[in-house]
Amino acid sequence: MIYRALDGLQLGVTLKPMIAIGASQPFAWQAVATASQGRSFAATAAALPSEHRIALEARRITLAVERAVAAGLLRSDALLAVPIGAAGGKAEPLLSHLFRTALAHRFPVDRLVVEVSADERGDREAAAALVKACNRRGISVALDAFAAGPVGLHLFARFTPRFVKLDAALVHRIDASASRRPIVESVMRLARGMGVTVIATGIETRGEIQALAAFGLRHIQSDWIAQPRPAPATFRLAHRAARPLLPSPCGRGLRRLGSRSFSAAQVGAG
Repeated sequence: MIYRALDGLQLGVTLKPMIAIGASQPFAWQAVATASQGRSFAATAAALPSEHRIALEARRITLAVERAVAAGLLRSDALLAVPIGAAGGKAEPLLSHLFRTALAHRFPVDRLVVEVSADERGDREAAAALVKACNRRGISVALDAFAAGPVGLHLFARFTPRFVKLDAALVHRIDASASRRPIVESVMRLARGMGVTVIATGIETRGEIQALAAFGLRHIQSDWIAQPRPAPATFRLAHRAARPLLPSPCGRGLRRLGSRSFSAAQVGAG
């Protein structure tokens, strides 16, 4: 499946943790692929002819599983979230490749989550076809970059994903936005009714996390709170065992309770 056109293309995968407020370990890790010189996967794929993109997607899947296994994810119960591009109508071959790769590395398929982009610039029908294919195979789905626009709402209404990841643009300065707060509150209410877990991405301030917690949000993916780790199996939150976890305003993971810190209970109090 790997074309010669990709022979010189270097991809790297970073595992980014997703944290539940008050927990000591990530409940999931997202496999984020980048090309050489930090170029995003999306930009790299866009520069390739359409017939080569499925090969790039397959390489990303392979590297994601290999990286997770090498980092010790098998020794935990955490989920592995693997982004898969919907464009090109190649859902079935890519999901088959994901299954084969997971089985080859003895990674439990029930701990896989396929991330499908709900970006408003994307192909709505292609994204829907990918989610439908995941449902047929019993694979959990996360709607990524969810901004409550037509594409995201279409996918949300038509399917029931396991996770919805709020777009960072929706989260940014949510504590000071009178227009976006009702949107997020409505998404949270809808998600609760459907049994869907909402994850906030891109949190950068204490005010943002407090505003989101006031809506009942408890799951976060943000470098400000927990930075990517090279070895998830050895992930440690810098806190005393008897004390609750809290975000550090310095962006260096989670720190001990102190004068500049707040607990999970305090976050929930809004």
